[in-house]
Amino acid sequence: MRKISFLFLFLLITGMILSQDKDGFSTDLGKNTTFVKNGFWDNWFIGAGAGANIYFGDHDADAKFFRRLTVTPNFQLGTWFNPYYGGRLKLTGGTNIHTFNENANLMSRQRYVGAELNFLWNMTDYLCNYNAKRVYNFIPYIGMGWAYTWDYKNFPENFDIPHHINSATVDLGIIHRFRFSERAALDIEMSGKLMRNKSDLRTDSKGYDVLGTVSASLVFNIGSKATFTEAIIRDQREIDELNNKINAQRMEIERLAQRPEVVSRPEPTVVVKEVIKEVNQEPVNNVVLFNINKTKVEPHQEVNVYNVAKYLRDNPNSKVRIVGYTDRATGTPTINEKLSRERAQNVADLIIGKYSIDKSRVNIQWEGQANPPFSVDEWNRAVILYIE
Repeated sequence: MRKISFLFLFLLITGMILSQDKDGFSTDLGKNTTFVKNGFWDNWFIGAGAGANIYFGDHDADAKFFRRLTVTPNFQLGTWFNPYYGGRLKLTGGTNIHTFNENANLMSRQRYVGAELNFLWNMTDYLCNYNAKRVYNFIPYIGMGWAYTWDYKNFPENFDIPHHINSATVDLGIIHRFRFSERAALDIEMSGKLMRNKSDLRTDSKGYDVLGTVSASLVFNIGSKATFTEAIIRDQREIDELNNKINAQRMEIERLAQRPEVVSRPEPTVVVKEVIKEVNQEPVNNVVLFNINKTKVEPHQEVNVYNVAKYLRDNPNSKVRIVGYTDRATGTPTINEKLSRERAQNVADLIIGKYSIDKSRVNIQWEGQANPPFSVDEWNRAVILYIE
């Protein structure tokens, strides 16, 4: 029975080690880091804002700068594939573009709307360590799209005024992103849209005109998850060693199960009841393991809390001492003390609240990174429940 319990605990701890991750930051540069692949609905964002347009076409520079500006709204929807690569759909327009004729004495206008698909590159998270709490990110982008112009007004009489003009566009820009929280940010964006030279009805030169925009937008992360997680890649030799230990334990259990006294031992009902009674009376300490920088009790770990709560219900005179720990390899002493306290408190809340054990029977303590109970760092991200 003890060897089976040991194997179960060993397998549980091994699984935690192999799946250990780092949520929201990386220990190396983003470009050198492997991240856990997020689900389809993770890391989606929407945003809306407004900005100022200025058209760079033939002879428009003859007009005063502020006469050339117009206000335009924008809307965006996109997702991040990893911390530094993303894509979005951006819609702009619904307002006027000002252009000028007759040595800037005549200001013309035309309405426009545009749609573009952008490839986003978060240069900060690519060239630096990924940090979901970083306040500022530098994000250049490139894309292609379409623009539609119509409602041409106030043009010279000799101009051939069409009903509308369509134009493919090439879009370039830079986003300065300022983080407010995990879910909200402010984007200050500077962009340029290459449009057909004919869009302003002047064809004095070849090539494309440019519609420049400076805008501000509020952006909200609406995905199921707002951060990425670094995958901890284990050395294959370490994995092989753990597998060998697991296989050795399995072989030992099989060998013990084949002993004659085990195979031939009768199992009368009375004997089974006596064994159960002895197990209930024997104090059993349990370990609850946590992911790095996490304090929430995961569902697959709650069975260890349940076992202690059941023992306390069956033994009204017993108490439990709950001690929180952290590893020394990550964090600072101050952060680790806070982590260990919150881990111990969350386990205690389960025992008292969910399993209805009187709080007078629960003693909460925390050690931070001091006095680690295990020699393996990952195992020390734990709470140990001592039956007293």
